[in-house]
Amino acid sequence: MSKNSQVIFDYIFSLTGSDVKLEMSRVHQFMDKLGHPHRAYPVLHIAGTNGKGSTAAILAAILRGYGYNVGLFTSPHLMVPNERIRVNEHLVPDEFIIAKVNEWRGMIEELGITFFEVLTALGMYYFKEQAVDYCVLETGLGGRLDATNVVDPLLSLITSISMDHENILGDTIEAISYEKAGIIKADRPVILARNKPVIQGIIAKVSQERHAPYKFVPDLIQARSLGRILGQQRLEIQMDTVSMEFLLPLLGSHQLDNFSNALVALRSMGLELDPEKIQKGLDQLQWAGRLEVLQADPLVFYDVAHNPDGLTRLMESLKELGMGHAILIPAFNARKDIREMISLLKKWKGPVMYTLFRGHSSVDAEKLESYGILRENIYASPSDALVHALKIQKEDHPLCFFGSHYLAEEIYALFGIDHLSPTLNVT
Repeated sequence: MSKNSQVIFDYIFSLTGSDVKLEMSRVHQFMDKLGHPHRAYPVLHIAGTNGKGSTAAILAAILRGYGYNVGLFTSPHLMVPNERIRVNEHLVPDEFIIAKVNEWRGMIEELGITFFEVLTALGMYYFKEQAVDYCVLETGLGGRLDATNVVDPLLSLITSISMDHENILGDTIEAISYEKAGIIKADRPVILARNKPVIQGIIAKVSQERHAPYKFVPDLIQARSLGRILGQQRLEIQMDTVSMEFLLPLLGSHQLDNFSNALVALRSMGLELDPEKIQKGLDQLQWAGRLEVLQADPLVFYDVAHNPDGLTRLMESLKELGMGHAILIPAFNARKDIREMISLLKKWKGPVMYTLFRGHSSVDAEKLESYGILRENIYASPSDALVHALKIQKEDHPLCFFGSHYLAEEIYALFGIDHLSPTLNVT
């Protein structure tokens, strides 16, 4: 990263404080001043607690397989903010960010625009400049008051909803569901992924109120795994009385749900399901931090599971892979309520070793101890945890680092991974 880039990124990061309130009026004003770049292309808007990033990445990759020019906006990032804004897997260049932030600085400060709102605007403007055919847009937080909710989408898609960000979105699953339902627009199709009945009821009710055609994914498609091949899973899809097989380069049964979400979205867009084009897109799919293999011998994974539902899915996926005794190495964000996750980890049959990471966002050892974690099972860094894990590791017990996105930089450096992927270019 150049000196100029660092200055601009430092400025953007400085724009969000604890006193900033989520609200839409300043975002609408900002978009008015920018000439409404988000109206230049059709948008597929995705909200949810878990699975929304993977669903977005899968959908964008498949659309590329159909030959479309596709913009993908996701959050948070793992290494650099550029990751949030991609066109056909190429990251937005530093030069664009520097030029636009300098150009917009007066408006940013006049309106009190936040870090995430700036990134959202940069993505929408960049997609307009790149003349994308479609934009796949993931919400950052919630839905109703999320900066991305300025769009009038082609369709809205809501993935799995669970408890997270309770201090902002509400302390009940009902309250959180209504916040996520805020992306549903009048007369626009809404697709709901597999969810609990109470959530289904809320999303169906809001859809009916807004005259939005409602589709529940499990009613329309069935997916089952046929086995795994070199980090991929072979799966069978049945939809519209048609059976198709694919190789999905993401592990875990929850990824079958995310893939199903994407296919139902394609059909809702009016596209025919073409197995050859879909597989072509999947062959190009790269999505870091989702049961990502960092090293083959010994086997080491990294996953960004950071809430109870995400951790449950991770543990289930490892069991499905025959790795129910894997060594788990969690690292938690200090802002998260980690009690439920620690309770889940205490039931894990394999060793669990807690680690800290660099920066103020990491939970500290004292907090972990307050939840009953022994000091000798807390490691000051991922490298310290790795050294000890390798001493106790058995041949058939892989390692899995997981938790905060802020862990990624240290993890990738530890395993000599210079970038998320050699094909993701930041200029």
